[in-house]
This record gives sequence, structure tokens and C-alpha cells, in this order.
Amino acid sequence: MGLCLMPRHFLEIAFLGTAYRGWQLQPDRPTVQGEVERAMRRVLQLPKLGVVGCGRTDTGVHASQYYLHFDAPEEVRIDDRLVHGLNSLLPDDIAARRVFPVAPEDHARFSATERGYGYHIHRHKDPFIEGRSYLLRPELDVEAMDRACRVLVGRQDFSSFCKAGSDSRTMICDVREARWERTAAGCRFIIKADRFLRNMVRAIVGTSLRIGKGQRPAEDMALVLAAHDRSAAGKSAPARGLYLDRVIYPFLQA
Repeated sequence: MGLCLMPRHFLEIAFLGTAYRGWQLQPDRPTVQGEVERAMRRVLQLPKLGVVGCGRTDTGVHASQYYLHFDAPEEVRIDDRLVHGLNSLLPDDIAARRVFPVAPEDHARFSATERGYGYHIHRHKDPFIEGRSYLLRPELDVEAMDRACRVLVGRQDFSSFCKAGSDSRTMICDVREARWERTAAGCRFIIKADRFLRNMVRAIVGTSLRIGKGQRPAEDMALVLAAHDRSAAGKSAPARGLYLDRVIYPFLQA
């Protein structure tokens, strides 16, 4: 018998993470991966099909752009009908965007060269963004928060912002952008890097909030970064304000 060819495809999705225990499959827990795999098996009529995501997300974290890859038998037709079929089966809080073929060596997680996250904060109660932004009523010194985060840019050790017990082989990340900006509702944090440690963005946001509330000077961020100790950083900000909104690959146009 000859080898069965398994062409590789990427699928772009978006999801609201409120109802899920993150992306990664967990036994007896609702996850985004579990919902996607279940729907894909039905649409493609395959008894078994596994997918590989571009990264883990914590419980309650959202993604406006997320990629996964999968390998399906050559005789299974993969085109836009897969997207339409998935959207008819997936829950309302998960949407398929597009599917396209890639090279066999292209990997949703390991081929990514940059990821970007956004963290949203609003100051006044708003039922239309409940669960999708962090309600924090006090006025924040956004300029001080932005100034503090400038020291995060560069290739550095981010141990101070990594959740204890992480299995990461290295704590070095190359942060390309880290800034705060005011929005109509409140403020937003934008950060882009080649990779992120577990809980890293929420820990940076939590540390920024201490500065924004006037509890620490802006210069405190540099001291926290240099400490290489999670206890030096602030409490992690809630997951509901965090979005994965950018994943860059060398073979895809930005």
C-alpha cells in the first residue's frame, strides 16, 4: 500500500472566550479546540481529526484572530464550503473566517514570527461589552503607564511576568511594541512580540495598573523586569479584557 497523502491547511477563526476554559483540549471541560474539532469532523465526515492551534489561551481570553492547522486525506475536498459548514455548526461565540492550503512544514504554532495582544479597559458600566472588557472605574494615569512600558521593548528576560510553574524552556522574549493609549471608553494596552510566556500580558497589565493608580512610579516597571521574580510584579489583570488579535507568519501577507 502507498502512503496516504495528508495535505496541510490553515484555518483562521475568531472566538469570544467567556464560556471556555481556553483553547486547549481539557477532559470534561468546554474548550474552543473541542468545539472546532467536533464541528470539523462532522463537516468533513471524518471519524478522527486533530487540529494544532497557534497557542494556548487562558480561560476567558478572546481572539479576534487565531490560526490552526490540520492534515486531512487528499481525497477530502477542502474549500470555502468548509467555512460555511463550520459556521452553521459552531456556537455563536466561535466563527470560522477562511481556510487555505500551506506547505507540509508550515506549523500554526512554531511558524509564527509575531503575535499581538490587546487589553481593553472601560470606566463606565456597559452591558454591551460586559465580559469583553475590564470595568475599572478609577481614572488612570495612562501616560505614566505608557511611559513605564517602554522599558519592555527589546529582547529580554520576562521571568517576572511569567506564571509560576510554567514549562517554558526560556524566559527570553523579543517585545517589538508595548504601549498604552486612551480610548473613548477608557484605555487599551497593545503589545507585540515573537513569543509570550504564560500569563505574561495579564501580569504586565496588572503591574501597569499599579502605576496608573499612583501606587507605584513609572520607573517601577524597570525594577520589576530586572527582578526576574513573579512576586515583584502586580496581580494579573482579569482575563476578560484580553484579546489575541494578531498572528504573523512569513508565508502570509499581514
